[in-house]
Amino acid sequence: MKFEEKLIKLRKSNGMSQEQLAEKLGVSRQAISRWESGDSTPDMINLLGLCDLFGVPADYLIHDDYQSDDDMPIVKEKNEQISEVKLKKKHFHLISPDCPCH
Repeated sequence: MKFEEKLIKLRKSNGMSQEQLAEKLGVSRQAISRWESGDSTPDMINLLGLCDLFGVPADYLIHDDYQSDDDMPIVKEKNEQISEVKLKKKHFHLISPDCPCH
């Protein structure tokens, strides 16, 4: 998914118009329109503003191949670690002190 598609999706899912987003970032509605059409991209300050506003990392916004946060390498690594721990817990059996098998 491209930056402009992600921006549109985030803006709409947060119930914001282009005008409202522009006001929050201190830019013109036309700037938002250009970002969403792919005619231009936000500068670093505005990119960070979008990240803060929508609660997403910059990596998610700037990498076209990231469809969601789960696609980011650090998130994949953490998810794999969590899966390994869950698998180990699944196979780990605690012996109850009341168990007659000791």
